[in-house]
Amino acid sequence: MHWRALFALILPHRGRVAAMSVVLAIAGALPLLGPLLIATFIDDAASGAGETRLLLVASMYVAVGLGRQIMSVAVAWTAADLAWRVTNELRSKVTRHVLHLDLAFHRSSSPGELVSRVDGDVTAVSEFIAHFVVKAAAALVTLVGLVAIVFVRDWRIGLGIAAYLGIAVATVYAVRDKAVDEAASEQAATGRMLGEIEERLTGADDLRTNGGGSHAVATFQRASAAVLRSALRRERQSVTLWIISNAVFVFGGLIVLALDAALLRQGTITLGTAYLLFQYTQILREPLDELADETERVQRAAGGMTRTLDLLGESPTLADDGTEPLPAGALDLRLEHVTFEYADEEPPLRVIDDTSFTLGAGRSLGVLGRTGSGKTTLARILLRLVDPTAGSVSLGAVDLRDTSLEELRARTGVVSQDVHLFAASIRDNLTLFDHSITDDQVRAALEALDLLDWVDAMTEGLDTRLGPGGSGLSGGEGQLIALTRLFLRTPDFVLLDEASSRIDPDTEERVTHAIDLLLEGRTAVVIAHRLSTVARLDEIIVIDNGRIVEHGLTEELRADAESRYAGLLAAGSAALVDEASS
Repeated sequence: MHWRALFALILPHRGRVAAMSVVLAIAGALPLLGPLLIATFIDDAASGAGETRLLLVASMYVAVGLGRQIMSVAVAWTAADLAWRVTNELRSKVTRHVLHLDLAFHRSSSPGELVSRVDGDVTAVSEFIAHFVVKAAAALVTLVGLVAIVFVRDWRIGLGIAAYLGIAVATVYAVRDKAVDEAASEQAATGRMLGEIEERLTGADDLRTNGGGSHAVATFQRASAAVLRSALRRERQSVTLWIISNAVFVFGGLIVLALDAALLRQGTITLGTAYLLFQYTQILREPLDELADETERVQRAAGGMTRTLDLLGESPTLADDGTEPLPAGALDLRLEHVTFEYADEEPPLRVIDDTSFTLGAGRSLGVLGRTGSGKTTLARILLRLVDPTAGSVSLGAVDLRDTSLEELRARTGVVSQDVHLFAASIRDNLTLFDHSITDDQVRAALEALDLLDWVDAMTEGLDTRLGPGGSGLSGGEGQLIALTRLFLRTPDFVLLDEASSRIDPDTEERVTHAIDLLLEGRTAVVIAHRLSTVARLDEIIVIDNGRIVEHGLTEELRADAESRYAGLLAAGSAALVDEASS
């Protein structure tokens, strides 16, 4: 199965495969010519051939040696070119597939493990093509040519070598897949270990400051021990295969050498032929030894391809068969009896419970609630990162399940709590590497948001490079980048999961101004962490334990001393919701 899938990946590159085949055929044939020329030289010298003839044979031998060096470079280049083109396409395919998998998959897979599967497993396949396939193809040419030449010299020894090769190939074929499962297990264990490392590195500051370092080290040691156990099992399989392959070689080689000695004593072969058969015996061992040494690479590639196919076999839980377009302009929002449970919890955890509300087109809604009340899950439902367990969500009177995800993503935009910034220029972080967006468009968006002076004041303006994770900017400045990204996309429905607590005083005014401009003429839902955030919005809902316990116009709720919102405001409009609720 995995080999058929690999062949399907290589098949579209017929031109490169043909070129590599020609190079491999020449590279595989050249090792046979050296011993053949020396055997000819010995027989010619013994028969009294002239000096010119001997010099010609010697010159040809030197030319063959030079040709082998040239062809080794050609083989390495063509093989690497094919391997990287094929596996880069596979890596891109797997990456796109993973990005299209929904929240249910990503909740159960750590980033470190996914990196191992997307990159590590595919790299194993690349090394298999660039190394094993090349050696196997060249070995095939060498061995077939060797048998053919020996047959011409003496059919009896030719039959012996052919029989030996048949036994060797059959033996290797019979045991070649025994270690694949172990290789796949080792790579899976490595992926889990990388996931542990990634998680611990992400929380390094908390671990250090709160004394969790010992737990992190112990967890890593357990994951590392699992990798070691898997590696030892895989290595035992590799050693077993190596021993079997060498035993077959020794047995066959002894038979060939015995026949060679007997025929030489009988005088049925010449001294040159005897030398040729001896050298070919050594040549025979070389490609087989190389292939035996590559067993581990084959196992890793088979395991990697198996895991890659398993990953590609993962299906999104969200159906994407809708075809109805969303209407133009701002989109009204309607939730009707929406319930959501995380089915992967035991027992299933109900987070949103029979929730209904309507938000008119072009209006803004603030969502308040304590931590754990269901705000984040509500955001995921509105963006269709998950589908409700019951009920429906519609934008512009179109059920989200009836429109395509591509259409939905094009018409909606989000700024999440944790803005992700890349180790790239300000320009690339604003455009998300979309080179169709011009500098004029970027500068126009910044000017509209009153942020152009902020960017121009940076050391290199739009060309200013950020460090990993956007280091070099404060949390509030990261929010400004995210808001400008959204402004460049001009969505008709926006969702802001505002991390207000991270905004420093110097940038809060800029962020507030940018949000106000972004919300003009758009339908917006703002999940608020500060009460002051929702003061400028049209409507407010208060959510508690997955249910809407209050919904109304902001001004009316503020004026109603009995409302929950008014009660929260009594604690101070600048307070965090959790603080005001306590």
